Amino acid sequence: MRNRDDLVFPIAEYERRLGDLRQRMAAQDLDVVITTTPENICYLTGFESPGHYYFNALIVPLEKEPFMVPRLLEASGVRAYTWVELVRPYEDIQDPIQVLSASLAEFGLGSKRIGFEENCWFFTAVQQKRLFVTCPDAVFSDCSGIVEAGRLVKSLYEIELMQRAARTTEAGMQAGIEAIQAGVTEGDVAAEIHYAMIKAGSEWPSIQPFVASGERGAIGHATWTDRVIQAGEPVFLEVGGCLKRYHAAMMRTVFVGEPDESLREAERLVQEAMEACIKAMKPGVTAASVDAAGRAVIANSSLGAQQSSRTGYSIGIGLPPDWGEGHILSLQQKETGLLQSNMTFHLIPWVQIPGKGGIGFSETVRVTEAGCEFITSLERKLFIK
Repeated sequence: MRNRDDLVFPIAEYERRLGDLRQRMAAQDLDVVITTTPENICYLTGFESPGHYYFNALIVPLEKEPFMVPRLLEASGVRAYTWVELVRPYEDIQDPIQVLSASLAEFGLGSKRIGFEENCWFFTAVQQKRLFVTCPDAVFSDCSGIVEAGRLVKSLYEIELMQRAARTTEAGMQAGIEAIQAGVTEGDVAAEIHYAMIKAGSEWPSIQPFVASGERGAIGHATWTDRVIQAGEPVFLEVGGCLKRYHAAMMRTVFVGEPDESLREAERLVQEAMEACIKAMKPGVTAASVDAAGRAVIANSSLGAQQSSRTGYSIGIGLPPDWGEGHILSLQQKETGLLQSNMTFHLIPWVQIPGKGGIGFSETVRVTEAGCEFITSLERKLFIK
């Protein structure tokens, strides 16, 4: 490990993360863990790149020095961004799994009990099968989630970074709200959001801002086109600024003109659902109970409004294609995971109103001993333009 003072966090923070991981490894009787999930590699080392469409791996032995097997092009980023000293890169014409297998053998790990992430988008079934064949003396075990177990509760360093990212989110959202008027395109609004967010300090987010006007706001994950915004329709916005891969996201909705009573009722409905969720959030409650609090409000609507998604999800480190950590913990039905202090969530009760659009006023929040507090901060209302 290179003892550096120019990383995202102090070297002691990375040492803590590695130490905690190794305790979980020992509990699972693992000699080695291979992590190929981009966010996990970032969490443990600081490495970030959009280039995870090529294979990259961090190998953490229970006792020996960790090492990485990245694409050769990415080795420069390993040197620039991380404490990792041992790097065994592969060239584009090489098989990365062969290089990984040879590296495990080089460090005396080829016949050990090796944990790998079977549930990883970036480590394909073909690659996994090839690894098993090239390491016939190893005992492989799926350890999916072993790194994520450390990511769920945020350190104070992480929370401070998310708070800074939230200021860039707010700048982008404010610019988007101000840009909306009849006659401009969704693309015009997206351009202003991007400009203001980046000028405020945001780095590249894992998901681009969502801008959807009129009925398009009721389409899940619809974002900007060249559609011209019209008077008499809502515009749905969702923005997530980013610093060092840590995100803070929020939704807001703008109406061009004077909304009818059904839109005002939808505004009240989402606000009440948000308040119910906020009131329900505290250490020791289940994720499902928070979801139920917000879902019950929306279910009583007479508008035909729908919430077809979870009520919230863990948020923190994100690389494309997602800024969330919902695979670690989501606020959704039947989820028995318990909330703990310093967990962070994007709280998203919102409604889709067929024929009219989407209404949402979400926040990134932090669970505290007393309940929860906001990381994002911008007036939560239906903005009228």
